[in-house]
Amino acid sequence: MKKLRKLFTLLFALVFCILFTWGCGKKAAECPFTTITWEHTLEDIQELEGSDGETYDSTVYGGPVYSYPKEYDGLKGTIKYSFDENDRLVNMAWMYETDDSDDLLEVYDQIHRESEDMLGKSGFKYNSDRFSDLASPGDVWYLETGNVILNTVDAEDIKILQYSFLHPDVSEGNPQDSKK
Repeated sequence: MKKLRKLFTLLFALVFCILFTWGCGKKAAECPFTTITWEHTLEDIQELEGSDGETYDSTVYGGPVYSYPKEYDGLKGTIKYSFDENDRLVNMAWMYETDDSDDLLEVYDQIHRESEDMLGKSGFKYNSDRFSDLASPGDVWYLETGNVILNTVDAEDIKILQYSFLHPDVSEGNPQDSKK
């Protein structure tokens, strides 16, 4: 009986270690600026954000976009929920706008560090020779749970950061993988 208990304990410990290690290797993209998930509806969003947001048609996904003021990481910005032509939530994005290039870069660096803490290194080679002429930083995490995109635009008349979480059905694979 003692041998059976030791064997059971050893087997349980082995299975636990394998499952723990396997689960830790997976990256999960949990959107940090909202509690809304892909299963939520417009009614859920309006319950969370209110009904006073702006609405316009998405030229990318074919459905409406609902936009609300939203603070994230102590910064005032705008959250956008984009739906496809079937009224399915496919993109959640938080945007930050500033007049200062240094501020934009500081916010990008802060959110990029937080994203890497949550998701690991992206594997996207933005800082390669291919992108050396671009002044605005950006990064992409290509995940099975949906892509996460952090990008900036730093032009004379506009300076914005956008932090986007895409539904897996509208996410694409890493184009750099095909060049390896």
